[in-house]
Amino acid sequence: TLPMSLRHLSRVFVQFSPGDVRAVSAREFLARLSGDSARKSNPNCTVDFNIDESTSGQGKAFVDLTFVDGTQMKLTTANYAVDELARLIDNKGQELELQSVLSEIKGFDPWKPGNRLGDKPSMQ
Repeated sequence: TLPMSLRHLSRVFVQFSPGDVRAVSAREFLARLSGDSARKSNPNCTVDFNIDESTSGQGKAFVDLTFVDGTQMKLTTANYAVDELARLIDNKGQELELQSVLSEIKGFDPWKPGNRLGDKPSMQ
């Protein structure tokens, strides 16, 4: 079981139909978001949900994620296990952290000789 972190999210919306067997990951995802560690990871993240009681909601469970950079990702949860959803969020979070680090070191060229891992600095 992967831990659920909201650190890189500003909003999460979950929708599912309670009797839908394909909505298991959506229900589990919402349960993990309600845990103390997830809520403490980002108290400013808004978590909303809708339980669709109609039969037309069968097979239409989804999560709609808004990341702190404004990127949105809408995923039909029937296509994912809950750990895969957590992994997608974590991967996007790592991407955001890398972008932040790279923006702090503007002008750094990772392809310049001497900057690549394993290269020895040139002595001049």
